[in-house]
Amino acid sequence: MDFAARIRFVMGIIGFFVVLFVVKEVLALNFDPIVYNLQIEGLKYLNPSYLKLKVMPIGGVHLSKLTVPSDPFIKSYTLNYVGNGMALLDVKERSIVCIIYANGKYFLASKDGYFLLEVPKAALYKATGYTIFFDIDSLNLNDDRIINPMIVKEIDTILSYPSWFRKKILEVDVKKKTLYFVKGVSVKVQSFALSSTVQQVISKLVENSEIGSRYFEIEKNFVHLPNL
Repeated sequence: MDFAARIRFVMGIIGFFVVLFVVKEVLALNFDPIVYNLQIEGLKYLNPSYLKLKVMPIGGVHLSKLTVPSDPFIKSYTLNYVGNGMALLDVKERSIVCIIYANGKYFLASKDGYFLLEVPKAALYKATGYTIFFDIDSLNLNDDRIINPMIVKEIDTILSYPSWFRKKILEVDVKKKTLYFVKGVSVKVQSFALSSTVQQVISKLVENSEIGSRYFEIEKNFVHLPNL
């Protein structure tokens, strides 16, 4: 091979790698574009500035390198490039629906049993309006949620009561299947799956009962127990 042929051969190899590099960069820009800014939607509880700081580093970064942190409020999310260096993070958050007392602490919790935020006992008065669930065995928990699906199902059943009845319930002893109402009135039921008729009966019992009255359900009848 003469000198000119060797030069053409070398230039051909260099040209091949240049084309390969250009194609790779073009594909990267189309399928893994560089992001310079982040738009966040769907937030009700989390602070968007805090989340943006966690997801979006300073300067441009490829879309595939963006990482959404684990947070109990984040149930799911989608992250897409929308053009002009902008990505859109659309978050589906868990909602606060109740308070769960577990392992000596109070937590604002979601419908699927996640502990979203710890509430100091002294600040519980600020969270009025949420039913408190307690007496949940530690074996049914891990660090951030209830892992027993039966417990979650029972909580969901209670939260599914019509609002007029649910608002009357202050606390629930999950283990003992006992509902606590105003005036310290308590009703122990056989199942949390209460019919609308039974809900009406319990509501009347509570309204007409003395402070501290206790009831025990036997075959859909409510027996008045002696006060403690």
